[in-house]
Amino acid sequence: MNKHRIITAAGFVISIVLLYFSLRGIEYRQLAGAIARADLTYALLPVCCIFLCLTLCSFRWSMITGNAVRLRDAFIALVIGLFINNVLPARIGEVARGYAISKRRNIPFTYAVSTVFIDRVFDLLGLLSITFLFFPRQALPPSVSKALHVLVAIFVVCIIVLFAVSREKTARRIAGFLEGFKRPFLVRLATRVLEIQENLRRISTPGQIALFIVLSIANWLSMSSALYFSLKTLGVPLPFVYAPFVTALLNMGLAVPSSPGYIGVYQFLLVYLLAIFGVPRAQSFAVSLFFHASWYIPYNIMGFIFILKEQVHIRDIKRMGDGS
Repeated sequence: MNKHRIITAAGFVISIVLLYFSLRGIEYRQLAGAIARADLTYALLPVCCIFLCLTLCSFRWSMITGNAVRLRDAFIALVIGLFINNVLPARIGEVARGYAISKRRNIPFTYAVSTVFIDRVFDLLGLLSITFLFFPRQALPPSVSKALHVLVAIFVVCIIVLFAVSREKTARRIAGFLEGFKRPFLVRLATRVLEIQENLRRISTPGQIALFIVLSIANWLSMSSALYFSLKTLGVPLPFVYAPFVTALLNMGLAVPSSPGYIGVYQFLLVYLLAIFGVPRAQSFAVSLFFHASWYIPYNIMGFIFILKEQVHIRDIKRMGDGS
């Protein structure tokens, strides 16, 4: 059994187990009642916020990529990647993003993937920023407090790595060290390091870095607004100030292996995080279903259309994923 199959199998098991724990203790009548009381006045607002989030993400990535990549190009490639993550195991959506943009704009695939990596780093910096900007004053469970200490460490490591790799001499030393092992994977990684350094050198002015971080914060505030309006739709009176904190921890928690589309993991995390603020489990689960659907369905519809229109073949994406 190869690595991808092991990860896929583990993801499905984790999704099923976490979905069970999400539903444990919730009566069907409670859940049905929470859904029946939904206020449809706000129902479309989460989708609007998610489209704004996608636009901001695409704009940031188009600037990072350069090479005359337009907002439209980045938007299409980004949605294709999100669609692939929703329907295929092993989380190869980032590879799909790189493949789609390289095919659309005729740029090297390895270069495209390196821009995806940098874009994801700024994504993480945006998440960590809103975590601390909207940190709740009330006492948090010990498990959440420990997780936040880990996040601080990750934040520091990301800054150090970005600074180190942006220096050409350091990047070449790291690449040379990796190539010395003569292992195919490490040789490919060495190439990635040099490509990332080249990209970072191009965008490493303080003004550009600040702009990318501001765009990342705005992006995640848009997603937080989508969560807030999902809460309003299901009648949960949680103040907006808590939504960014929940959104940040929810999205960082999705690094856990799961089935395609994060089914089970998404519900468990959102139910657990909303419980910190006293939201009943039945309402939390209803919110998790609605909020999940508000991006899952649009991503899949648009992604399917774009894959057909761009003539992107899933077998090629899988092959690229195996080789990257």
